[in-house]
Amino acid sequence: MANYIISYDNKGCRKVFKTYRHQEKVIKKTIEKQITRQMETDFSKVKLATRIEVNGLKCYECRVNPPQLPPVRVAFTRDGNKITICYITTNIVKADFTHELEHFLGGK
Repeated sequence: MANYIISYDNKGCRKVFKTYRHQEKVIKKTIEKQITRQMETDFSKVKLATRIEVNGLKCYECRVNPPQLPPVRVAFTRDGNKITICYITTNIVKADFTHELEHFLGGK
């Protein structure tokens, strides 16, 4: 099992973490577990989130289901073993998520 360094972009994650501030640790733990599992299975359930590159890297997305919380969709980049969660939303409809993400990336 590889060691992944997972970081969160404050601007893209703030809204969900503010809404669920008491469950932030649970959300992060669930996201990190899901992302690590996806890396080890070679992106079996991961799709390209957008064609827009983030800091020169491809941006991927996957759905994460934290316990006792609404599901979230997570956009992230990977640079070797460094994972950056750049956006989290409770909007899990893929087309709406992509539109929301591209709006966020364009406004960065």
